[in-house]
Amino acid sequence: MVTWRTTVLGQSAIGRVQARWAARAGIERIIATLARHTETPDADDPMAVVRDLEFDWTGTLESGSWDIRHVAEGEEFRGPLDLHSRMSVNTITKLQLGELPEMSIDTVDSILDWRDEDEEVQGIGAERSFYEGRDLGYIPRNAPFKSITELELVAGAWPEYVRGEDWNLNNRLDGNEDDGENATPGDDADGRLDTGWAGYLTARSIDSPLGRSGFPKIRITADTDPAELMEVTGVDEAQANALMAFAETANGVMGPLLSIDLGELVGQPAQNTGRSRGRSTGRTSRNARGGSNDEGISPLDTEQLKAIFAECTMTDFSGPDRIPGKVNLNTAGPEVLALVFNDDASIAESILALRQSRAEGITSIVDLLEIRRIDPDVLSTVADQLDVTGWVYSISSRGISPTGQEIEIHAVVDRSTLPVKIIEYRED
Repeated sequence: MVTWRTTVLGQSAIGRVQARWAARAGIERIIATLARHTETPDADDPMAVVRDLEFDWTGTLESGSWDIRHVAEGEEFRGPLDLHSRMSVNTITKLQLGELPEMSIDTVDSILDWRDEDEEVQGIGAERSFYEGRDLGYIPRNAPFKSITELELVAGAWPEYVRGEDWNLNNRLDGNEDDGENATPGDDADGRLDTGWAGYLTARSIDSPLGRSGFPKIRITADTDPAELMEVTGVDEAQANALMAFAETANGVMGPLLSIDLGELVGQPAQNTGRSRGRSTGRTSRNARGGSNDEGISPLDTEQLKAIFAECTMTDFSGPDRIPGKVNLNTAGPEVLALVFNDDASIAESILALRQSRAEGITSIVDLLEIRRIDPDVLSTVADQLDVTGWVYSISSRGISPTGQEIEIHAVVDRSTLPVKIIEYRED
């Protein structure tokens, strides 16, 4: 009897080891795929990485197999979760926060108070004195959130709101999350995972200094080499100088380029272009050179705009702080897309229709100008929240041994720079 029991325990231990390394193999497979697409990206097909990651969702070894899935907006998908399919809790606006389910006005203000740098209470929010007065043992960070679980420290942000039914935040529907009231958390046993606010928000997404080509983006400043800017984006010398001048203004961000002519942004509108704003067809040809200061600055055409948004930035990546990530138009679901556009479901549906109509997906934020429902002025205000690729992924890899034992590894990986880094890791 003792020998039999020892054998069973030994086989069980071996099974756990096999399942663990099978799960880790799945993690490494995803990392390898992400590294390949970061080093040699297909600039014309941002959906290529999505397809390859979905292909890697399962694999078999001599000692076991792995299974990688995730749930987004109630639907299960194969492969890892692109955290850029969610909004950054560090850049989401007050109006957008207010559209989240179960979100109250005081909690919105408290979230903004937690991440801002000052001690002034916003509206009916909560700053240092509130937390000290209740002897909670902590005070607001007054800096960007580090993780989505940190949100639970904010006044009014209860765990059931943040996590929903996904109690372990692994983005998968586990048995205890679909059994009614039998085990924590309480759920409705409907076969769908309610991910709470964590299904809309993330603190992990990061903006990358890399362009769609895989090379570092050109930071547009007064010191930018105009010749390099002209070569990469196809703009003429006058347009290059205008971009550099605009970048140095108080409003020097990328968004206004989508709704206002470049010449107007720097006080030198083009003459007789037949176009003033938005999606008018009066964009000049990319090959139309020679616009001078006397004649005004020629408007940027569609291809020039796409090149600028793909390979340039007005953001300074040289500092020690991470730049919060943007929402990936190619992986975000309808609820998150509606949230970006202040709960406008019709715009979300139009973006999904555009994305699904092309095998390569949406290749540039400029593509959204084709959607009649999106006003260019509105698009310019949310442009700094949108992109067409993701840099940080959440991987829930479940390893299964030949004897049926399972071990799950949850990892968050960052491919914004090479080599790909694991920034969060836990085993269940």
